[in-house]
Amino acid sequence: MSEENKPYDEVTTGQEKPVKKGIVEEIQEMKERGEINTAAYKEKIKQLEVILGVKELSPFGTNELEIFEDNLKSMNLTDMMRMAQKAGLNPHQDRPRLKASLLKEFKAYTRNNRRNVIPNPMKQQELDPNNPVHARTIKMLQDLGI
Repeated sequence: MSEENKPYDEVTTGQEKPVKKGIVEEIQEMKERGEINTAAYKEKIKQLEVILGVKELSPFGTNELEIFEDNLKSMNLTDMMRMAQKAGLNPHQDRPRLKASLLKEFKAYTRNNRRNVIPNPMKQQELDPNNPVHARTIKMLQDLGI
């Protein structure tokens, strides 16, 4: 519609709320800005782990090394012994050895999933209808109803 044919200007009630970003988008933005060593980033990761249920799945309660190290610093010997038992380690060690064992086991446990990986959106393949191979693919996809 052209400007002349519009019967009225759009009016808002002022009650619309801005779209709130999700936690995944906030973490992505923080990564892009290089803010991965901040307390705010750690807090967002903790929130994400609560949502994903990492505390129940992992015997260490987290997949993040920095968060695990912070947790170890605040633990007493009894807490470390409980965690060691949960992780399948010998809990009857002195505090420094137990801490080292827990760190070593944590690193081995999370070797392949060190960070809560948020996949980057992949650009979808663009098909050119002028290309005969692409045209055939487009026709097949249309026949399938995709």
